[in-house]
Amino acid sequence: FPQMAAGFSDPRANVKICDGLKFVEDAEEGTYDAIIVDSSDPVGPAEVLFEKPFFENMHRALKPGGICCTQAESLWLHMPIIQSLAEMCQSVFAGGKTAYAFTTIPTYPSGQIGFMLCKKAGGQDFDFGVPAREPPTRGSSTAAPSVKTPLKYYNSKVHSAAFVLPQFAEEVLGPLFN
Repeated sequence: FPQMAAGFSDPRANVKICDGLKFVEDAEEGTYDAIIVDSSDPVGPAEVLFEKPFFENMHRALKPGGICCTQAESLWLHMPIIQSLAEMCQSVFAGGKTAYAFTTIPTYPSGQIGFMLCKKAGGQDFDFGVPAREPPTRGSSTAAPSVKTPLKYYNSKVHSAAFVLPQFAEEVLGPLFN
């Protein structure tokens, strides 16, 4: 899928495929603008990627205003895990921001997967639910010169909708997010 990996050639990207726990543990303080963790479920070997020490290390490794995003399970199947993760992220990223978003993935159990987004205090203020710029969609003039093919699924409305929680989730998670 070379067309899907086009972002890896962007000179701003520094992709590391390694032991994430060790990498973040060894990272210098205030090094990264963003950390994206594409982990497996919070059981077995990946369980440590859902624990407070890992999030504390990510927080330390981020620059002020830096963001991390990690896999955060399905609202339909794992609400207690998501609630616990959200509470922990709120404490680690105190003074910053946290949010939960989800998207449809037809091949995942329940057809959805979630993301926990955390912003370290400092830097520019923003709302996770509002795109920083219009995504490059068909007919859009916003595509960067490096974008060869406009996006087929993602657009600003899909982005914003990802942060709108169904009522049962809003009742549990809504009070946790600032």
